[in-house]
Amino acid sequence: MSHIVARVVFALSVFCQVSSASAEWQQPSVERQEIAVTLLPSDHLLIGESTITFAADLHRVILKLSPTAHIESVSTSGAKSPFTFADGTLSLDIPSSAGPGAISVTVAYRAVFNDPLPQHPGSSEYPTYGVNGSISTLGTFLGEGAGWYPATSGTPRHRTVRITAPAGIEALTAGRRVSRVTVGGFSHSSWEESRPVGGLTLCAGPYRIEERRVAGVDLYTYFYPDNASLSSRYLAAAARYIALYSDLFGPYPFEKFAVVENFLPTGYGFPSFTLLGSSIIRLPFIIDTSFPHEIAHSWWGNAIQVDQSEGNWSEALVTYLADYLLKERRSSAEGRDYRMQILTDYAGLVTPDNDFPLSGFISRIDPASRAIGYGKGAMIFHMIRSEIGDRAFFGALREICRERLYRSASWSDFVRAFSRSSGRDLSSFMKQWLTRTGGPRLALSKVTRRREGPDWTVSGTVMQSPPLYALLLQLRLETDGQPVRELLQVTGGMTAFTISSPSEPRQLSLDPDSEVFRVLAKDEIPVTVNSIKASKQLLGVMTEECQARVETFRLLLESLGQGRAAVIGEDQLDATRIQGHDLLFCGVPKQRSLLPRLPAGIALHGKEFSVQDDVMKAPDGLLFLVQQHPASSERVAALFQPLSEAAAEQYAPKITHYGKYGSLTFTRGAIRHKSTIMPTAGATSVRF
Repeated sequence: MSHIVARVVFALSVFCQVSSASAEWQQPSVERQEIAVTLLPSDHLLIGESTITFAADLHRVILKLSPTAHIESVSTSGAKSPFTFADGTLSLDIPSSAGPGAISVTVAYRAVFNDPLPQHPGSSEYPTYGVNGSISTLGTFLGEGAGWYPATSGTPRHRTVRITAPAGIEALTAGRRVSRVTVGGFSHSSWEESRPVGGLTLCAGPYRIEERRVAGVDLYTYFYPDNASLSSRYLAAAARYIALYSDLFGPYPFEKFAVVENFLPTGYGFPSFTLLGSSIIRLPFIIDTSFPHEIAHSWWGNAIQVDQSEGNWSEALVTYLADYLLKERRSSAEGRDYRMQILTDYAGLVTPDNDFPLSGFISRIDPASRAIGYGKGAMIFHMIRSEIGDRAFFGALREICRERLYRSASWSDFVRAFSRSSGRDLSSFMKQWLTRTGGPRLALSKVTRRREGPDWTVSGTVMQSPPLYALLLQLRLETDGQPVRELLQVTGGMTAFTISSPSEPRQLSLDPDSEVFRVLAKDEIPVTVNSIKASKQLLGVMTEECQARVETFRLLLESLGQGRAAVIGEDQLDATRIQGHDLLFCGVPKQRSLLPRLPAGIALHGKEFSVQDDVMKAPDGLLFLVQQHPASSERVAALFQPLSEAAAEQYAPKITHYGKYGSLTFTRGAIRHKSTIMPTAGATSVRF
């Protein structure tokens, strides 16, 4: 689910306003906030009341609430107070008669939340799908940026939420579940946070609830009836991953952990729960891939929040500690492949026009920002771990957990912790990766081998294009005997090396296991779905054989981030368009030379196709194939081959989630085959 799941920073629109307001005046600390809401799904309505207790010496209060809310009353310590409410900002002055002690402000309000739901949610690269607040019979999702409760500029020291909904609708938010009961046609639940962090998100739906308590932590699943049978698997996995990460970082930081089902195909991590879409929960691989990602966010991004002044480090760290580390623990080959995929994604998706430094990453908005904030950032943590070793690396993470829990942390905090744990000043090493765009570009040059007595010597130069990086680079020499590995400290534009071997050398490779972040040379990058996503001159071509409607073909383009690409008929395809564009064909063109030769094992036969002798026949089947353009090594050509319009509608939105593959086939409702042909490296490998 790596292309669906992401932790979202919701508060950009609402809380940026809070920050600007707080710069003009200092609001006293919030001692306590009590929130009570009633949900009426058939009317998309929330009726709420919240009491906020501030510390003493309070003169003015500014709160944030949905701009569409209707304020029914505001009172100060029980007495009605005048107020102003405009553009989502509620302001009131505290009368001097309120006295010198703590002040409580109560706001009664109601608001409609009915964000339009996307018709094709799987086609969006932006993980919120434009939905911040929705109360409906399908379910309720109220993100912290929706303004569903009066929000202060500071987080309360203690917070409670009481939620009422029609019977059969169960609700959940952050904190410990204090009570849950259904009476008089309504369900009631109450939640309490002893150490609140950040804003609140609320979810509700016709959930079936399963629960267990493991090692002092309450575990829940809130699933729709159709997925309720999966509860035991998720509860067992949650217990397993919480134990794993507790050993690595320290005790689990919240009162509970819940897996909650959403009516959109999302994957959010919030303090004490994760919100996964119905279609996501059913995917068999999610428990071992994206699910631990969201659990790791319990520490990194939730209990320890991100100081955004230096960029968002949490997605990079969690990608490394979940998506990557679990693969590495299964096998070194899986770890190597994942690192190579990070480099491939960056090379295929990031261009000078959309690149930015890690210190500028806030949240994912498109494939390129994901390749930077998640992938490149994960590689930075890998290089630090390789530099200082496991003991110092994980020791630093435990130190940050002890010192910054329930607070925020910045990249600088990580640099200081890694420096202390390793006994080395790593600030200059880290600065080059955090503040620059791009990465090192490396190649082998003037490589020779010669025999000197019984041994062999291989010499050459590692070339680095400006801007120059300081990095530790591995060279591997394959021989008739054991391979020889050499670690080379690279700092300048040219670094000479000499490697000796008792056996005859056969091949020399630079960074063969993808241990450092670098920009791959073109001859190292496989052609994949991501190549289509990154195209700057893509042209969609509808052939006579295309089994999809043009509207469905356009939805495919949109899902690939190519919604602005032109779509023409095959009869409009002239030499100029062929030479100047990457091409995506719907159906096989009459002029077969416009498509590259099919890879070995793939064959097209009218209304069917086969992959490795596995035949897929109409109407249920779809082939998506990306290859190098037959007329130019600089461009790509792709084939979208559905066997029916129904197959196109069903499978086209899934293609974007398999960005690292060059060949995909779907049938029987799921992916059937996926593969990528890796090119033979040129500039970074020398064969003797």
